[in-house]
Amino acid sequence: MSFLSKLFSFQRPSFIPALGPSNSTSSDIESYPLTNTDSIENSPPPNNYNNSINIPKKEPLFDKKSKKIKVLTIILFLIMISAIIALIAVVAPSSFSIFSKASDYTPPQFDLANVSNTNYYQQGVISPIDEKGHSLEYNSQTRKSSKKLYELMSDFDTAYYDDENMILGTTLFSDNVYSRQPYVANGYIGSRIPNIGFGYALDTLNLFTDAPGALNNGWPLRNRRYAGAFVSDFYCLEPKLNSTNFPELDENGYNTVISSIPQWTNLQFSLDNGTVWFNPLEVENIDVINYSQNLSMKDGIVTTDLDWIDNMLHVKSDIWAHRKIYPLGMVSLEISLNVDNLPEEFESVDLDVWDVLDFNTSHRTVLKDLGADDDGIFMVVQPKNVPYSNAAIYSTCTMELENKGSVNFTTADINDDDGTVSKVGHVLLTRENSKVTIHKYTGVMSTEFNDNERSKISTLEAAKLVSMNSKGNYDVLLSSHKQAWYTLYNDAFIEIPSDSLLEMTARSSLYQLLANTRTYNVSEDRGLPVSVPGLSSDSYGGMVFWDADLWVQPALLPFFPQIAKNMNNYRNATHSQAKANAKQYGYPGAVYPWTSGRYANCTSAGPCVDYEYHINVDIAMASLSIYMNGGDGIDDEYLRYTTWPIVKDAAEFFTAYVKYNATLGQYETYNLTDPDEFADHINNGAFTNAGIKTLLKWANDIGNHLEEYVDPKWMEISHNIYIPRSKSNITLEYSGMNSSIEIKQADVTLMVYPLGYINDESILNNAIKDLYYYSERQSASGPAMTYPVFVAAAAGLLNHGSSSQSYLYKSVLPYLRAPFAQFSEQSDDNFLTNGLTQPAFPFLTANGGFLQSILFGLTGIRYSYEVDQPTKKMQRLLRFNPIELPLLPGGIAIRNFKYMGQVLDIIINDHNGTIVHKKGDLPITIKVPNRGLIHDRDIDLFTREKKETLEKRDQLDKPSTEEDIKSDLFGTYYTLSPGEELTLPLYKPELNIENNIAENKQITNLTAGVPGDVAFSALDGNNYTHWQPAEKSSIARLLIDLGKDNREVITKGMILWGQRPAKNISVAILPHSDKLTDIFNNVTVILEHSHSTEEYEEDVFKLLAENNIPIPQSNSTSEALQEILDWKDDDINDIFKKFPKLGILGEDFITVLENYPVEPSEPYYKEIYDKSLIEILPSNKTEFVIDYSNIQLGDSSNDTEWNAARYVLLTVQGTYDEDEDVKGATIKEISFSPSRLK
Repeated sequence: MSFLSKLFSFQRPSFIPALGPSNSTSSDIESYPLTNTDSIENSPPPNNYNNSINIPKKEPLFDKKSKKIKVLTIILFLIMISAIIALIAVVAPSSFSIFSKASDYTPPQFDLANVSNTNYYQQGVISPIDEKGHSLEYNSQTRKSSKKLYELMSDFDTAYYDDENMILGTTLFSDNVYSRQPYVANGYIGSRIPNIGFGYALDTLNLFTDAPGALNNGWPLRNRRYAGAFVSDFYCLEPKLNSTNFPELDENGYNTVISSIPQWTNLQFSLDNGTVWFNPLEVENIDVINYSQNLSMKDGIVTTDLDWIDNMLHVKSDIWAHRKIYPLGMVSLEISLNVDNLPEEFESVDLDVWDVLDFNTSHRTVLKDLGADDDGIFMVVQPKNVPYSNAAIYSTCTMELENKGSVNFTTADINDDDGTVSKVGHVLLTRENSKVTIHKYTGVMSTEFNDNERSKISTLEAAKLVSMNSKGNYDVLLSSHKQAWYTLYNDAFIEIPSDSLLEMTARSSLYQLLANTRTYNVSEDRGLPVSVPGLSSDSYGGMVFWDADLWVQPALLPFFPQIAKNMNNYRNATHSQAKANAKQYGYPGAVYPWTSGRYANCTSAGPCVDYEYHINVDIAMASLSIYMNGGDGIDDEYLRYTTWPIVKDAAEFFTAYVKYNATLGQYETYNLTDPDEFADHINNGAFTNAGIKTLLKWANDIGNHLEEYVDPKWMEISHNIYIPRSKSNITLEYSGMNSSIEIKQADVTLMVYPLGYINDESILNNAIKDLYYYSERQSASGPAMTYPVFVAAAAGLLNHGSSSQSYLYKSVLPYLRAPFAQFSEQSDDNFLTNGLTQPAFPFLTANGGFLQSILFGLTGIRYSYEVDQPTKKMQRLLRFNPIELPLLPGGIAIRNFKYMGQVLDIIINDHNGTIVHKKGDLPITIKVPNRGLIHDRDIDLFTREKKETLEKRDQLDKPSTEEDIKSDLFGTYYTLSPGEELTLPLYKPELNIENNIAENKQITNLTAGVPGDVAFSALDGNNYTHWQPAEKSSIARLLIDLGKDNREVITKGMILWGQRPAKNISVAILPHSDKLTDIFNNVTVILEHSHSTEEYEEDVFKLLAENNIPIPQSNSTSEALQEILDWKDDDINDIFKKFPKLGILGEDFITVLENYPVEPSEPYYKEIYDKSLIEILPSNKTEFVIDYSNIQLGDSSNDTEWNAARYVLLTVQGTYDEDEDVKGATIKEISFSPSRLK
């Protein structure tokens, strides 16, 4: 029996006990990432591998006494027979699909001579679970330092975050603007909350401009933004929209966009018989003080607290959508007199509280019914042009006056003309009875959710039952609501101990996705459509895009497989329409539209052909990933009846769609759009073609596994589809791409993750080049759909540096909006400067992408399968390829990762990667690849003199030995049983620039950068990431922390520039002093043990006197020093706040390199642009030497090791070329080389 059936039993108290705290230890919500498909070829199956030492159970391939010829023979044999397996070992965390060998297919060849044994083969140990657990070490200073990053978030000034209680909030009472509003949702209903805490409000503010259209949403509605209410799957049909890509298709069928419902949080109150009103339209900023509005991510409650009218009246509200009773929305409102602030002559005030349903707060609906009865008020609306659907809202209230008891609401008004219905409750507030509490219980029921059709209960009756069965049980409902959220979090948690901002973003992202999805479905036949903005906005018309399949669903699958399954069931439910779409255009199989909602027909906003065909690959990938994850009940039956039809029909469509080019001898695609929507109607989109190649391989493998018919044409096309590449072997985004390209979002890099299109060494090497090339060509104002992909690609492809982590910051800082940690679609929300794009908000796509970058990017985790060639059966396994995370000291932990029905913890600390099999009764297979074929520094760079033998950058020449080859070329298999854990030493990326003591260190920019840039890029060991000042007219400053234990003196340095070098640079250091360090340590101890400021000052003065250190009389420190204090925010800052006269003990930054002129080391390659050459250009390089002999120190320091500095300040001025571009120099990499002190 469903919970609704229990709820609608007409015995009001009966459902309450069922809502109490759950005794289960895990939630019934579950979910996925993206798949890897490996082909075993001739290698042994995983169960032939030894648990204890995890290498094949056979004699060693190499005998040290063997002759060289024998070694060479074996090597050649391995190459010929097992090349595919060697490939699998390389793909590491970037692979999703590896192709098995067909009879007419030549296996890819790997250059085994280039495999070195340095750190590539991660030999693991399986042991019983450590009873002590795996808690991560928290570095308090690093965590405090990370809070400085909050200030880089847009609109941070008045925001706050309570780390311990997971509360986000603001103290600014602002005009209503979408980015400053929280929302509540439970996967079925949702509401965006305006500034006063409840009700409906149109946006009245744009933070950037008052230009026409500034208050509007984006494509396709372009309507004014508002704080409204929504219900899942409540789609209308519109004959035309304000903006579409293919308006000619309007003749073929209506578009389907979301309808909003009457705002269910709508309460209002008035004073003195309606003289003064409290609602979003009437309350003015000048009348509000002591304001706070916060969102608790622990339990999904939005609380608003304020004082009103000269601080005489206090108003507090709590809004929440019940986490288990999906149709129930709750409002709690407390109104009280601030007795101490009342004038002496005050006696009483009349207060009228109005419960209101207003049709005018609903959009794209038709009013079908409204009214009131003895218990409450109701309204029924119908989505436009959908007469067979409606949503009913029923509201009832209780009111309790302090010391007086309950007060009844009476019918006040039913206005059919205005579309409003309301009831009012009246009280008299006095000093003795100064507080009244109102609880509003609203039931919302739509036709799509109502499972009571069998008993003929209407949506209105159902909504009333929800409301009335809840009435009067506020505390019990609140408890069960919180417990439901706590249970969810018991199933999923992410820890990042070193970085408060990243951990907050992970928690926020998890909260946002859970708030907009649900486990429960009335019928699996419909599934769960999840839109880009979720249930608090009609951005993108509330339609379903590839965002649901490729971005949101993968982030939920490891924690909540059932939610992921529900989301994919929506695609399964619309599959018959996809087949009709293909037939409409004369194709076999099925083809999905770019957008869908109530239906999945081809529309002007969601075309099926001549547009983004890759959505068919994305949907198939999502379904296959659910099978790869192997949640409860996901077996071959699911593969046969859910995944196989989607994959097979997509394969049939693409087989008919591609065209054979006899000249090329390959198959091509025409007139399409790849994910980079800056380039429409192109041929041979790389991601689309790679997706077709990969999907056809899936179809072949699944068909063989299920013993279904497999079309031999599938593998013919898969082997021979055209992937465009430049002469320099960089993958072109599409045929004819030129060198001036600016890319909207990740495109070619999607081939690495999530698609995993790497099937030989040449493609692996090309993928590395692609990563470098396209990293420099992303639009600064592009959407938040780029850098999460780069995180995974960098972690899997690069053996140097820490750019996987700098990309992680780059995926957050430009896009995350304070105060409620919601992602915007754009890095720049100003539509006048970002290309006239009104960003979608909130942008759940970014939440999903960010979580994936942690779950699969930083960990190297992939779902995968391998095909046993004799039986053609698919065998599922989990790939694990962890790397060291120098920018995240302490590591990361992922708790309660679900795989094959088992529960795992995945922990990466500073030394090891560990998978703990903590719950379940089945063993799992884990494959750990080696990274020996990755040559991320062996990159051809363009040179003018000799293009045919291109220069190579910083190549590592390491000899290979027998031991190199002897290491397991196929990856290592582990069978992890319940109660065991697998521990691997982390792969430790090497330094990009030899002896660079700044690489991977902490850095902060003291001047603004270009939107989308983060300072970490200048120290991440990747020569193709950069940080750029926003304005070249201002002196740019970067502050670098070399670490508290630094004892090395910077004697020389180097700056790598992009094509835009600076005019000059300066370097300054904060002198080191052991005595100063000791004093700071002692002062910190004094601070901790002092009971008063006087005692503290006395002890500090005594300490300074003992060390013969004078006390500075100035209260000020240098600007740079203050930046350190603000950045680190550690005990030192507390010291100076309590004892400002201490200053910095007389220390200040000392310039060691001043106004050093920059001369480009590379010419301007005009031919790159004239001839549209696709090449990776060498960096401009500035090298310098620091001479300390002429540097004079003040008398206050006699330390001979003063120049072993911890803090370094790099100053960058102007640009070498005085052009019209206002932006500053592009700083790719900063290097400081030391002389070690003895």
